Amino acid sequence: MLKSKEAYEFICKGINRKGKINEFETIFGQNKTDINNDTVKTNKVKQDDNYIEVKRFAANFYKAPIVNYKGYVKGKEQADKNRYSEVISSTLLSKNLLKTWKELEPVRTNHFDTDHTPSEELDMKRLQSTNRKEEILAKLLFYQGNIDGLGYIFDYQTPLKEARNDSYGKIDLLGYNTDDECYSVIELKYRPSGSDETLLRCVLEAYTYYKLLDINQIKSAVGHDGIQKLKELSGYKHTNESELVVLFDEKSCAKDDGGAENNLMLRIVSNEPDDPNNYPSKTVVSQQYKECQELINPSKRKALRALCEAILKQESKLKQIRFVVLQAQKVSKAPYKNKVDNWSENLDHLYRAETLLTISK
Repeated sequence: MLKSKEAYEFICKGINRKGKINEFETIFGQNKTDINNDTVKTNKVKQDDNYIEVKRFAANFYKAPIVNYKGYVKGKEQADKNRYSEVISSTLLSKNLLKTWKELEPVRTNHFDTDHTPSEELDMKRLQSTNRKEEILAKLLFYQGNIDGLGYIFDYQTPLKEARNDSYGKIDLLGYNTDDECYSVIELKYRPSGSDETLLRCVLEAYTYYKLLDINQIKSAVGHDGIQKLKELSGYKHTNESELVVLFDEKSCAKDDGGAENNLMLRIVSNEPDDPNNYPSKTVVSQQYKECQELINPSKRKALRALCEAILKQESKLKQIRFVVLQAQKVSKAPYKNKVDNWSENLDHLYRAETLLTISK
């Protein structure tokens, strides 16, 4: 197996961005402390030199700025095969780098030792005081529970790191797909002004988090309200099978384009009703939605599709990868009325989802 830096060099050269190799230490140096603490961690995860190198590359690659590049490789014709994400996907496959993800293992002994509960009480003013809108949206989906077209959401911001110096993030949402009887590792992408992350980044991030999640902890978890309610669902049964879900907004609409009805989070607004910051300055289609429309076309984004298929092939318990658009549905009855202080029924929505594309085995 190539060392982390050699693997990154291959990809940077493939997209004609050799200068980006200088970013290596910033991106992949985050787990270096694991090497110093190896004697401590060997009781939980076997970390020989090869494993450490694999972890550094596979666990951090989705964060690399090049993974989020749009457009075409410099010096190449503007053909679909020469898009940055297509060339990176092809290189991961041709250089056999995708297999490094197989070596990732969960490190956290308890993903569900949080105080997350679907019935927790929150103050709307506290929600309004933060700009972490994606995190707030994840909470609202968790509070709603069952999302038509998506499944039952039983946790949000699920932690993956064991030690403070671990670079791992948190899973945006965990759900249960009642139709396909599998757990959903959901990567949520939302920004009021339109999310601009590539589908390549979304897929790699979701896959990385899937590898760092111990599914069996769902079965053994106690004292977690979301999981307890999940276990009470009619027809629910624990399974070792999962899916990756990339969940995104179609577009952020300006006020004149129906923002009040369509935007996902106009409910979280300032106390000033005329504040122009309640709406984006222009209607912006999300990068994920644009790329998904191209991915649906069998003649476009072939390398990204091939990467998704290769991920499924090397993971026996991973059933499918779904690309899902989230929508706000205006309702007259506030589902959060008794849960959130200072809630405005006039701005309330229910959420629903629509699967645009499923890639399965």
